[in-house]
Amino acid sequence: MANLSTEHVDSIVQAILPGHRLVSSTRASASFTNDAIILECSTPAGNRIRLAVKLLVDEPTDAPRLAAASYHAMLLARAHGVPVPEPVYLDTTGATLGAPGIVTLFVEGKQWSDRQDPVAWAATLARLLMRIHDINPGPEDRKILLDGNYESMYFLRDNQPKSKAGHPLSDVIYDTVRAYRTSIPQVTTSLVHLDYWPGNVLWRDGQVTAILDWDFASYGDPALDVAYFRMDMHLRGISEAADPFLECYEAESGSAVKNLGFWELAAAAHPLPNPVAWIPASREMGDAAATDERADTDFVEFVHDAVCRTHAGR
Repeated sequence: MANLSTEHVDSIVQAILPGHRLVSSTRASASFTNDAIILECSTPAGNRIRLAVKLLVDEPTDAPRLAAASYHAMLLARAHGVPVPEPVYLDTTGATLGAPGIVTLFVEGKQWSDRQDPVAWAATLARLLMRIHDINPGPEDRKILLDGNYESMYFLRDNQPKSKAGHPLSDVIYDTVRAYRTSIPQVTTSLVHLDYWPGNVLWRDGQVTAILDWDFASYGDPALDVAYFRMDMHLRGISEAADPFLECYEAESGSAVKNLGFWELAAAAHPLPNPVAWIPASREMGDAAATDERADTDFVEFVHDAVCRTHAGR
C-alpha cells in the first residue's frame, strides 16, 4: 500500500464516494496479513468519513473468491446483528483498488486481551462466536462462501505435509487427523469465521466494536472456530482462558461441542513446524505473557489433550 500514489488513492475515493475529497491515507496498525489502509475523506458538506481498504495480496490466486466471501459474510453477519464493519465496496478484479479487495466503513477500536479477568473476557468472545454460529447460510450463500471443513484441511494437500514436518508433534497430529478424518460425525453446519482469534476482534471501553478479517468466511462445522480460538489461547500464553471459553460456549449453545478434539488437531497443524513463530503477533498486541517457552509447553499440552479428546470421540 505504501507504493500507491495519491492519485490512485484519490481515484479509489471517487469510485466509492463520488464527490468526496481525500484528506489523508495511512496504513492500518496491527494488520497482520494482506494490506490495509485507512482513508479519511471529506464529504461535499465538509464532514469527515473514514474508510478501511483491504487488499487481498497474500494469496493472489484465491483473492477474488476470498474478497467475495468476505464481503458477503459481513453483509450476512450484519443482517443478524453481529458487530462487523459495514461493507461498502467489493472489487474482485482489482480494477479499482489495484488488487482484489473490499472497502468498509472504519470502526474505532483496538485488539485487547484482559489479563485482569481473562475468564470474563473469554466468555464475552464465546457468546459473540455463538451469535455467528446461530447463522445458517442458505444455498445461495454457500455458492459464495467457502467450504470451511475443506479449507481447514489444507495442510494435507500439496506440499504442506513436507513443509510442516520437523516438529516433535508433527507426526502425531498428522497421523491422528488422517486416522479420524473420514469417521467424524456429521453436524449441522453454520457460518464460520475460520480465523477467530483476539487479533481479529476490536474493543472500545470494554465492549466489542467489530469482528474483522472475514477473508475465509465459510459454512462448516462450528467446532472449527472453537478449536482454533482455543489453540490460539495456548500460543498466546492465555491457556487459562481456553476452558472457560469452551464452557461458556457450550452453556450458550445448550450442548457439548462435537468433533472438538479432531478440529483442535487440525488447528494445531497451522503453526507447524514452529509454533513459536506466531508469538510476535501476540507481542505486537502487548501480550507480554506470550513467551517462546510458554508457547511451546502450552502447545504440547494442547495437542496432548486434543489427541485424548479425539480418541474418546469428543
